[in-house]
Amino acid sequence: MKIRTSKVRSIFLLTAFSILSLTSWAQSNILFYHTDGFYNAPNYNPASLTKQKNFTFNIFPMAGVGYSYNNREAFNMVSDILFSEDVTDESKELFRKLIKKDVSYNYVETNLINLGINSAYGSFDFQIKEKAYALMRYGGEFSRFLMDTTGLETARLEQIQEFPTVGLHLREYSLGYANEIIRNKLDIGVRLKLYYGKSFLTSTVEGQMIDENSTYYAKSQGDVFFSIPAADNEQNGVITKIAVMDGYSVMDYVFNRKNSGFGLDLGINWKINPYLTFTASVLDLGEITWKEYLYKLNFDGGLYEIQNVHLDPDRNVLIKETDEVNLVDNIDQLFEIANQQNQYKTKIPTTFYAGLNYKLSESLSLGIVNRYIQVEKMGHNSFSALANYKRSDKLTIIAGLGVYGTSFKNIPIGIQYRWRAAQFYIGTDNVLSLFAPDFSDYSSLTFGVDFNLFGPKVKYKKVKYLPFFKLKKQRRKRSDGLIFKGSS
Repeated sequence: MKIRTSKVRSIFLLTAFSILSLTSWAQSNILFYHTDGFYNAPNYNPASLTKQKNFTFNIFPMAGVGYSYNNREAFNMVSDILFSEDVTDESKELFRKLIKKDVSYNYVETNLINLGINSAYGSFDFQIKEKAYALMRYGGEFSRFLMDTTGLETARLEQIQEFPTVGLHLREYSLGYANEIIRNKLDIGVRLKLYYGKSFLTSTVEGQMIDENSTYYAKSQGDVFFSIPAADNEQNGVITKIAVMDGYSVMDYVFNRKNSGFGLDLGINWKINPYLTFTASVLDLGEITWKEYLYKLNFDGGLYEIQNVHLDPDRNVLIKETDEVNLVDNIDQLFEIANQQNQYKTKIPTTFYAGLNYKLSESLSLGIVNRYIQVEKMGHNSFSALANYKRSDKLTIIAGLGVYGTSFKNIPIGIQYRWRAAQFYIGTDNVLSLFAPDFSDYSSLTFGVDFNLFGPKVKYKKVKYLPFFKLKKQRRKRSDGLIFKGSS
């Protein structure tokens, strides 16, 4: 009962192709949120469209690349365990790392087309993007008991642990609009979105240890739902093998338009006074309805005997007699494959931003920004306190402190450089990870370059004050002491 897929990594996270070609618009961090003149600001907040160029047109801009510490590897590891004939030692090691973390989160965004117009009626923007998400929460008593190699972990009988997982790849068509409601005070923005889903995976699987006649089993229940172009060997309603992408090309996958949905972005920028600005936005309020290539892995009733464990009656917990249990090698024994006959809906992970920025001088500002990503059973929060130092008209340096989920040891640092029609930037949410990776729980890197052929729109030009009369030039006194004629 296997799912054959030599391409599953590239299919579930197809946007990785864009990363390799350096065309992705990936914003894995919040380092540049308050940076003045940051060209990608409307991706954080649609109200920032009021600051865009008079006319903007980009195709495959090399506008940024980003990744984080364990997320890049985690989703591939889950694919290996669920869908591969052989589970590698590397996948097991990644699983051990994953169960010690809180939420594993990865987000990649590729900007395909961007068209923007600034007019007297407001700012308009049309975009086409590719997005991919991967979120998992696998840490818990049950998973650590099975996979931790210290031999010190214990498990209570009948204690249920959930394994929530969301993987999603979609294309997004959107139309944004923003306008200045109160002059120099308040901007609002909205973006309407049409989604086309390419693939998804979501899990409702749970696990627990049970006792049957003094024999101990790992028991599972729940389902893994997923959609991806595939062929199966169904006979009499029974499927024993799924061949992912069998008979389909990558282009069939990329241009699949049969799974559709709608979404919405909202945002405001409020200048409280000349020094203090408040910003807030909510991104991706929406969902996708999946209609094609739907499958289900049913884990109900899955049992696997765990040997070399015994019950401590005093603490009523199970104790391992060996370091590792080989359940992962035999996970295919826990589920059955079935077609999902009904349509299936998935919500898009929704992101909430809120920030304050205080301008101390023309060259220095201080800001705080909070980001909350809402996903059922996997929502998590990030917070940064940032200082933006404008060294010159071209160079800006950003630094501060960050808390991402349950990771507290983070020092974000970034540089933005502007030269004529180009903008270059590079930054990390945690510079410590570059020099002390064992000390750091989280790491990321974002860098990119934007080319813009048109300057920013200036609504209110600053003009030099001139008096309504011209001052007469003061005559120089003569040095000979003579009195002018007619003077008194």
